[in-house]
Amino acid sequence: MQTVHPSPEAVRLAVSRIQRAVDTHGGDQQVPMDFGIILRHGCRSTACHAGWYTLGRFMDHSAVRWLRDETFHTDPGETLMALTPDGKLTHLMYHDGAHVLARDLGFMNAPALKGWAERHPGIWGGPHGDRMFAGDGAVAFDKAPLAPVMVSEIVAWWLAVADRLDAAIPVHRDRLTALAVCECRDPDTQETISIEPCTGGFRLVRRPYPVSLPPLQV
Repeated sequence: MQTVHPSPEAVRLAVSRIQRAVDTHGGDQQVPMDFGIILRHGCRSTACHAGWYTLGRFMDHSAVRWLRDETFHTDPGETLMALTPDGKLTHLMYHDGAHVLARDLGFMNAPALKGWAERHPGIWGGPHGDRMFAGDGAVAFDKAPLAPVMVSEIVAWWLAVADRLDAAIPVHRDRLTALAVCECRDPDTQETISIEPCTGGFRLVRRPYPVSLPPLQV
């Protein structure tokens, strides 16, 4: 049975959150793929693009704090922290953003999102989608391992993914037809699918998962 893909509009929303973080925190810059904490300023600032997504998704959250912390590196500058329900502060890491991005796109976690990208290189745009959050993650964006990647390049990449999703996802002429196609699937699978309007009709896409990030209780 045909794969149900992420919503192109969900991808575009995710990209807008990354871009919002970039615009708020100093503009376009390199994306180090090997820096796990999320820094507010400087060229090392936000790990991989999962770190930028963390910023764009949560920087207005009431439980988010910026704090100078030397747990990981000497004088790293202000790092992104979360106020936990018991009143303590804990780091929000780039991998938190990776999982939240995955869930916002309809996957249980980051490994599931990476697996989808690897299985669908034509939609992802290359054979290394599984490396999108890795230390050598430049290869996921068609660059040499460890090569510098700008945030703007990753934004453009994801926007191209959204365009390819538009082309790849079948469009049904009306909602009833799309619903009939959905009902042919296993009942458990149906619960993970949304029917969304699009140009020309309706399409089946992955339903976002509720975000589960305990420090913030979102």
